[in-house]
Amino acid sequence: MDRPLAPPVTDSRLSRALSACARGTLLLIVPARLDEMAALLGAALRETVLQAAALPLETALRALQPASEAEVLHRRGDGFLVVLGDASPERADTVTHRLLDALEQPVEVAGQRFCLGGCAGRVDFDAQSGHEVATLLRQADLASLEARRLGRGQCVRHEAATTMTAMRRLRAEDTLHRSIDQIRLDLLFEIQADMCTGALTGAVALPRWTPALGAGLADSGRGWAAVAADAGLMHRLTLMLLHGICRQVRQWRDQGLEVPSLSVDLPTGLWQDRALVSMVLDALVDQGLPGGTLTLLMPGAVLSGDADLLRGMLRSLRATGVRVGLARLGDAGPVSLDTLGRLPLDELTLDARVLERLGRRDGTRMAAALIGLGQALGLRVVAEGVRSDEQLDFLRARHCDEFQGPVLSLPVGATTMTQVLMHARVQHRVVLDCTTGTGPGTGAGTSAAPEPTRGLAHRTGRISITAAAG
Repeated sequence: MDRPLAPPVTDSRLSRALSACARGTLLLIVPARLDEMAALLGAALRETVLQAAALPLETALRALQPASEAEVLHRRGDGFLVVLGDASPERADTVTHRLLDALEQPVEVAGQRFCLGGCAGRVDFDAQSGHEVATLLRQADLASLEARRLGRGQCVRHEAATTMTAMRRLRAEDTLHRSIDQIRLDLLFEIQADMCTGALTGAVALPRWTPALGAGLADSGRGWAAVAADAGLMHRLTLMLLHGICRQVRQWRDQGLEVPSLSVDLPTGLWQDRALVSMVLDALVDQGLPGGTLTLLMPGAVLSGDADLLRGMLRSLRATGVRVGLARLGDAGPVSLDTLGRLPLDELTLDARVLERLGRRDGTRMAAALIGLGQALGLRVVAEGVRSDEQLDFLRARHCDEFQGPVLSLPVGATTMTQVLMHARVQHRVVLDCTTGTGPGTGAGTSAAPEPTRGLAHRTGRISITAAAG
């Protein structure tokens, strides 16, 4: 290209631009695929790729704004800064979306055409919030980082909570690194039962991590997997989780208990990591357990990744007897039906939010369609988060296979789960207490009004391990 790159911004120039505005918006636009393109084309062309990105951005700015409303584009590191002076929030929204759209236009570098895409961090300022350059730039950086976490095409506006969230995440990561050798894993279990017979069919293992000396991972405001990924400790915590589950199963088997398959949710990143298969096998072999001990659940977002890699991993896992399911079908994430139909899966779980929409417009038809999809693919369908008799009646009428949720049991600890397994061995079903609605391990002070026993699939309440005959 024969045009100059957007000039680097200086603090003094940016300060003058900000001071000239009573209020405005500072935008930091970051090309989403810069690192990928630099790796493919060569590091020497990184600047050329940035220059290619500058052209559509500057063209979009010239087309959008009166000369007095926005500063020209400036480089800042691997991103571009724009000051929108005295712009309304609506105007700032429009400009932001147009700039992000501009980065979706194909560019050409070294004879290769591609789209960079982008993310944006946005900071609104006024006389009260101040115009201090260092503060605004730090806020723009934080907002753009959050936008990149959300994905390509996203814009995050900095608010007080943005900084608090980032600092909380940093503190959680610091806690994790400092206490990794002292972290304790506790497991809770959400019981699953057959929809028709009430037979105990399995349980979902839910990890609860407790770092030493105070604040735990729950203080991060994010799931354990996201914190572990940031800290570079995903493999280590995943191994702790898998070994912890298998160790608990071995303890139960040594007590002579028949243990159904335990399901565990694994985060998206692990399903694009070839090491997952070896981690699972290592945990099983260490405790001398068959593959059927585990059912691994993957989120729908995995389906948008490398389909061939995923298919190979699933085949390797299932060859050992490990079962694999798709978690929370019907949640907010997109699912590729073409990819889903070609994957070697065993089950899918129906997201609790699908059941919450029963009775609303199209909610019932959507739930029925998702159950029908699983049946058409030959998969077992497990309904999550079942709360009411009405939801159970709907699921049973449509031949859903299994269910879990508050209507059956809140998550229970290992001690209560042991008692459930002991009595399930005798009566082959989870029996609900028809007098108090409580069971061991549910905590003090929990009770429910007595009601007639109507059978497992009709009874609302927590589980009891009462070994009543029948």
